[in-house]
Amino acid sequence: MEETLIRCFCAAAAALMLSACATQYQSSGLTGGHYETAGPGKLEKVHFSGNGYITSDVVQKYAMYRCAEIAKKKGKPHFVIYDGLMAAALDRTATLPRVGAVGNKPTAAAFLLLLDRPREGSHETQAVLAELASVVNPPVAASK
Repeated sequence: MEETLIRCFCAAAAALMLSACATQYQSSGLTGGHYETAGPGKLEKVHFSGNGYITSDVVQKYAMYRCAEIAKKKGKPHFVIYDGLMAAALDRTATLPRVGAVGNKPTAAAFLLLLDRPREGSHETQAVLAELASVVNPPVAASK
């Protein structure tokens, strides 16, 4: 009986610890992640949703990294992002994805336009991937 109680307590503690982890860079899942929706036109909307244990700054960087990943996957060396459809219609580019919150959970979103050549306000795909790689895949601490 006592052993069963200890096992239940350990399982509950492990579940609690896992649920208290910040959202990792991943496809959308139980604790958040990235997903995309099409359009309109050549635009693609990129989203990243976090849980209550991640900062809006990190969510914003994850969304930006996802934009660069999509550009790389589609063979585009440059891209621009827009805060919304009106900004896209007026060609007012954004530096970083727009950040908001749903409850206490940060989210970031951007409308993405892929480019073959650089232009004013564009981001270089490889440069963004290189700059944010350590945020998305932090170095693992060496164990003794």
